[in-house]
Amino acid sequence: MDVVRPYILNDRIPYVIDPVMVAKSGDDLLDDAGKSAVRYKLLDVATVATPNLPELERILEMTIETRDDIDRAGRRFINEIGSQAVVIKGGHMEGDATDYLFTKHDCIVLPAERTVTRHTHGTGCTLSAVIAAELAKGRSIEASVRTAKAYITSAIQHAPGLGHGNGPVNHFSYMEESNHEN
Repeated sequence: MDVVRPYILNDRIPYVIDPVMVAKSGDDLLDDAGKSAVRYKLLDVATVATPNLPELERILEMTIETRDDIDRAGRRFINEIGSQAVVIKGGHMEGDATDYLFTKHDCIVLPAERTVTRHTHGTGCTLSAVIAAELAKGRSIEASVRTAKAYITSAIQHAPGLGHGNGPVNHFSYMEESNHEN
């Protein structure tokens, strides 16, 4: 991992990490050495990190159940971990699918109605990929995260319903929506 580090530290190249550490089943996907590498070699130099709640709980070694817990976790992440921003994904919380963008100066709440579906495979990876693409275009962190949130919300709402388990989202839903507008 140290080979990648000099490129990550280049401020001109945005770096987004989705720390895929916990499976949907709740099982750990990394051993202790892997978790340590994510925590101490990757997250601290990220432009934006996008952990889900189980991943964030493991990274910060705290339980997150309430909005106050999210606020504490977001501030701790920025102050202790060192990323420029963290998007705390609310898909594992009850109620609406609200995400939270924390930076050194702000907490921006990104609400969305929850779509009841089992077709959510790849949502975290897609969200982080869209953020990275938007940052690469020169957009701000906030604008990039807002675009990614709108994109993934649409992709979940228009999931094609494939498979018998956790199916994929619809990565082309934005095209379908733009066709309806014309």
